[in-house]
Amino acid sequence: MQPVPEITGKTVFIPLIGHPVEQVKSPRPVNAWFSDNDVAAVLIPVDILPDKVASFLDAIRGTGNCPGLSVTMPHKQAAYTGVDALTDRARRAEAVNIIHRRPDGTLLGDMVDGEAMVAALAKNGVSVRGKCVLVVGAGGAGTAIIYALAEAGAATIVVIERDRAKSDRLIGQLRRDYPQLQAQDSLPDDIDVDIAINASPAGMNAADPHPFPLERLTQAEIIADAVTKPPVTPWLEEARRRGIAIQAGAEMTLAQLPTQIAFWGLDKAGRDDGKGR
Repeated sequence: MQPVPEITGKTVFIPLIGHPVEQVKSPRPVNAWFSDNDVAAVLIPVDILPDKVASFLDAIRGTGNCPGLSVTMPHKQAAYTGVDALTDRARRAEAVNIIHRRPDGTLLGDMVDGEAMVAALAKNGVSVRGKCVLVVGAGGAGTAIIYALAEAGAATIVVIERDRAKSDRLIGQLRRDYPQLQAQDSLPDDIDVDIAINASPAGMNAADPHPFPLERLTQAEIIADAVTKPPVTPWLEEARRRGIAIQAGAEMTLAQLPTQIAFWGLDKAGRDDGKGR
């Protein structure tokens, strides 16, 4: 059984905000890390209604024992507009999934889903350098993943996004920022995909259609999903039945935990100094 962190007057808290939050996976490994490393901190899922995100963030500015937050769907865009400052990658993705409360009470937002996806792929022995990668969904997480893939040296990125204006804008930005990258909004018949990633909500409900036809992904090294509930989506289940390697959403979540803990300033904090910075 997972040890429950001891709660004292010195304990700092990190809200994980979303709506809903029953699907989140990070509290268990994060709180286990805090317990194992004698850090007086606890990560708590908090279900926040979409129209209350701004007021919740304002309340966090006034706290003295909250070093930051974690943010999940559907609040990543609201967090982006609600913080006081942004990292370059958060600004590029127009989304935030972690927030640091600075000593003056201002909030700094970052977006690390992209780097976490690339790190999880690497842990599975898959490099994106020189590869053709198909990404379904160009929301906050999808955009962050797409930029991280470009930074990691992908040769071709195919963006599948229902919102054509969003897709066109993102592809235009990619072509300007990475002239060597082949960025496109459809998959030509003569191109084989090496890596396929679902960064859309498709798969959270059993009745959802597959994010992309598996018949077009027969040569893929791996198929990855950002969805964490169910732990293995129907798309991944079918890919596995077809003999394709898969990467579940929880693997991306786990890959970003060290970065999140360091961003909150808790990576070196012990029980005597585990307080917001």
